[in-house]
Amino acid sequence: MTLGCSVCPELALDEWGQEIVASLNGRRYPFGGVIELTDRCNLTCVHCYINQPAGDQAFKARELTLEQVKTIIDQLADAGTLFLTLTGGEVLLRPDFSEIYMYGRQRGMLVTLFTNGTLITERIAKLLAESHPQLVEITLYGATKATYEKVTGIPGSFEKCLHGIQMLVERKIPTALKTILIRPNYHELAGMKDLSDKLGVPFRYDGILWPRLDKTGDMGEFQISSKELLDLDKKDPLRKTEWEKVARETTGQPIRAEFVYNCGAGMHSFHIDSMGRMSICTMSRKPSFSLLEMSFMDAWEKLGTLRASKRQLKTACQTCTLGGLCFQCPGWSQAVHDDDETPVDFVCELAHLRYNEVTERSIIFTEEMKL
Repeated sequence: MTLGCSVCPELALDEWGQEIVASLNGRRYPFGGVIELTDRCNLTCVHCYINQPAGDQAFKARELTLEQVKTIIDQLADAGTLFLTLTGGEVLLRPDFSEIYMYGRQRGMLVTLFTNGTLITERIAKLLAESHPQLVEITLYGATKATYEKVTGIPGSFEKCLHGIQMLVERKIPTALKTILIRPNYHELAGMKDLSDKLGVPFRYDGILWPRLDKTGDMGEFQISSKELLDLDKKDPLRKTEWEKVARETTGQPIRAEFVYNCGAGMHSFHIDSMGRMSICTMSRKPSFSLLEMSFMDAWEKLGTLRASKRQLKTACQTCTLGGLCFQCPGWSQAVHDDDETPVDFVCELAHLRYNEVTERSIIFTEEMKL
């Protein structure tokens, strides 16, 4: 007598995640989170919001120790967290990165790495080949040496980045490239796409700059205009189709009418900075709760109370019906206005431009709309 084998259709990881979230029926659950292992970086990118000097001893001294990171990972695993993203700064600056990575894997988590790729060594590549991450996402700052290093400010960084990518690709480690479009590299978007295609890896881009966490520097000189961002969307069939889908599904309702948080932050995700402070997301960092002073689950419950926060300021967001076409959020308000609700003009303008484009309706962005 032979035993039959039941055959199950293969389920893509993102579909699996969506099914798990759907099964929660609206309940909060710490499904996935981000840990910034360091604020320091070996590059000096002109636009970056968190790149403290690699050798800054003051920032290094404030970072979580290896044992503290392990304790936090233990608490995440015990709480049922499945997806963990390790990032920085530059995550590979940590000499104990390998131990941290493997500890997360051994605790059963699917780990994603955000890195600039320049510090990937044979040893790191071998580690990732032996214990695959869910994904290694590398930021590409240009398609040529001149442009890339104009952004990073470090001679030789372009070759190191390409070498790091090649080591991952050769070992069939899940890899993707991304870029942040700014004035110095805007003209090389097509070249970066072509490079990604030649390497056989996915590529994505964003054109929205985040203000620096330390409040230094003016991002305005590097930010691409909202009109240029819209033109890029119009030229990309996939992005245009996605925005049209968002418009169909979310416009018409004032989704920011009552609550401060209307996104998924703190529902199934969380953020932990390099000092162990847990917040509702990477962008909205206030308030935060120290995991050196309280348990992860206590901090998670406190994030839940934030989601119940109701709006206190009278702004245009309360009656705006542009829905998901606008990415105005408490994080933006905190970064620009030091509160949770005041809308950011650039964000508002881009949302109205997108609405006019995808709905083929004429709504003019005026000062009155911002009142």
